[in-house]
Amino acid sequence: MATREQTYTAQLKALGVYDPAFDPLIRDLAKAERRRTRVEKAWAKTAPPGGKPSFLDPHWQIITQLDREILIYREAMGLTPKSLRKLRGSPEPPAPQDLIAERLGAIAARVGAYQLPDMSELNTQEGGAPDE
Repeated sequence: MATREQTYTAQLKALGVYDPAFDPLIRDLAKAERRRTRVEKAWAKTAPPGGKPSFLDPHWQIITQLDREILIYREAMGLTPKSLRKLRGSPEPPAPQDLIAERLGAIAARVGAYQLPDMSELNTQEGGAPDE
């Protein structure tokens, strides 16, 4: 069975972004994941018989802090989609707001191509006042 370090090294090589400079980060990531597993087991032991552990327990705060730490390591090495695009130099996909603005612009261009009648002629008759 491969160690966590070997697994991450293999994943980075498969993605084509491995660099030996990542080795200390890989070790730290594996340590953080092992610590998280130990703390999670300790947290589970605090549960009352037949119940679930409390989210107010101090172990939970440590777990969430370790989750943030693990995510930082993964992002640093390109193990998230966004950070992988950044490492590869790929452009970011457009934000959903940009796509909406682009589509609305295309619709406005199509609508603008239609000639609308001059409404001022319909509102007035020979005297300039509307007919009632």
